[in-house]
Amino acid sequence: MTRAGIWSCLLAILGLLHTGLAVRAATAAAAESFYILSGFDLNNPLARLDGSDESNDSDEALIILFILATAVCGALVGIGVVFIVFYTATIVVQRFRRFVYGLDEDGVSERVRNQLLTDEDSRQSYELGRAFERQYPYGSVNTQLTAGQQAQIREKGVDAWEFVVNVDVNAMLQSKTEVLFMGGENCVQTNLPLPKSNAVYYFEVKLVEKPMDVNMWIGLATRPYPAWRMTGWNKYSTGYCTNNGSVHQNSPFKAARIGERLFVGDILGIGYQPRSGVVWFTRNGRRYKEIVSGMLYDLFPTISADGPCSFSANFGQRGFVFIEANVKRWGLGPVEGSILPPPVYGANQNTILLETATSPSPLSDDEDEDSHSVPANNTVILIDDYESTDITLPRQQRQGEGQQQNSRHGRRQRTNHRPPLYQKEDPIAAQLLEAGSTSLEPVVKYRVKQPESPLPHSCSVIESAPSSSSSA
Repeated sequence: MTRAGIWSCLLAILGLLHTGLAVRAATAAAAESFYILSGFDLNNPLARLDGSDESNDSDEALIILFILATAVCGALVGIGVVFIVFYTATIVVQRFRRFVYGLDEDGVSERVRNQLLTDEDSRQSYELGRAFERQYPYGSVNTQLTAGQQAQIREKGVDAWEFVVNVDVNAMLQSKTEVLFMGGENCVQTNLPLPKSNAVYYFEVKLVEKPMDVNMWIGLATRPYPAWRMTGWNKYSTGYCTNNGSVHQNSPFKAARIGERLFVGDILGIGYQPRSGVVWFTRNGRRYKEIVSGMLYDLFPTISADGPCSFSANFGQRGFVFIEANVKRWGLGPVEGSILPPPVYGANQNTILLETATSPSPLSDDEDEDSHSVPANNTVILIDDYESTDITLPRQQRQGEGQQQNSRHGRRQRTNHRPPLYQKEDPIAAQLLEAGSTSLEPVVKYRVKQPESPLPHSCSVIESAPSSSSSA
């Protein structure tokens, strides 16, 4: 116990004794006044002042009730006085110690602070953090859940929560709940705070990559929070240090060790009770007994690190390692929102729409003959500069050779339109035709005419070689 606690206890004891004496005196005075007003003799409570010894049970019961009521009121007043005295004594002692020993807001003297802040960077970070607190006190920015954010939670469920990486943070957002710190002192927070409608909210953080010399602080903090400060080092925040199992609350100098060191693969859980402001922690599904109290603020899941590392958070989108949280459904929101997920791939097979789109349209004999493409080995196309002529074989010869080809493939090949005609300047068509692609009909070969031709840029097309089946 510190000196301030000892002085506070002594003053509380003195105040309690004084209150007891005051209650006793008040009770005696009230009883004396009641006896006198009721006509009883103080030396003989059962005898009246007029000399008559008559007394009844109602007078005795009335006296007893009055004494009990006076004692209860005096006790309540005494408890209130003790509380006021104790609170006042604590404040006075703290102010006196700060004045005598030169303590700051964290209760740390300048000498101890200089010993803990060993280098200039840490001192500058501390001073900038205090300046940030004075510039953005709690309540200066409205961080409560708005109507739009609540609608977003109803629509998306737990997927509405995601981490936000500011431009001044040296980190990369790998997914909505996975962050990679690139180096230096950095801190990230979620886009939405923890709700307050349920009794308990819980989430877990898994260490994916972390070197041994890198420290991480996982916990809760208000917004805005300094992007270069660790969680729990500034006001209105608390964080669990992964390297020593200590918990910081509102100060970088004071910490309570409640757990063990965390390694890669370990999972740290954070539970929050918004009605009482209590924060507790779990490690790999086992809950620690120690708690952090007094966190009655709009808190955001906050994770910070002083080096390169990565983590993955679980806000309830999958099962927790802490079994009780799964049974009581302590996630931040519902697993599925009001927006339905997309349909399963392949679930739209054998539907009316696809059957209508894929079914062949009925055609007449004339339309069928005109719309069919001609086999490539029976067609000759002459390609000029801007004109294309389709020269086909007689219908009887086409039908005969087409039946041979259909019998070879087992079914009749049908297309609903003629293949496009390409000019000789089209380089893509020329490459496909030279490569012998079967996607273009017909497959042709180019032969450039001699320069003395009257049309120097024209070319003729010779008939392609017949297929093996037709030659046979």
